[in-house]
Amino acid sequence: MLLQLHYLWNTMQRIETNSAVVQRVSPHVMECRYKPGVKVDAVAVRENLQARKQLDGTKAYGVIGIFPEDVDFDMSLLYNDHYREAGVDEWTRVLAIVSEGMLFERLAKLYFTYHPTNFSTKVFNDLEEARAWVEQCMSEHGR
Repeated sequence: MLLQLHYLWNTMQRIETNSAVVQRVSPHVMECRYKPGVKVDAVAVRENLQARKQLDGTKAYGVIGIFPEDVDFDMSLLYNDHYREAGVDEWTRVLAIVSEGMLFERLAKLYFTYHPTNFSTKVFNDLEEARAWVEQCMSEHGR
């Protein structure tokens, strides 16, 4: 019975988009795991931000964005502040980006240099380090 409830909770807290799986991994943290080989463009970013909001857009939470090495990053993403346009500040407390490739790591850092946010952001190569940082930040914010 407990296993069935755990499965039910996880499936209700998960949305699969064309480019990613957005899933609540704890009451105060969501992960957005991009699929291998997808094109990360403005459409993909918007649909995944919408999925996050749909799961729970009323409470601020921590987010971990996970990008495989082989994602195709549309360079035009650097030109617009997609987070501010979507009103993400209202429902994001902290954002960790996990880049499995060096190129995307540099692009993510460049993006946040040009488009600073009102919430803390940090780029990582290691998922466990990102999770620990998000948990620490959420604890400091009183979750």
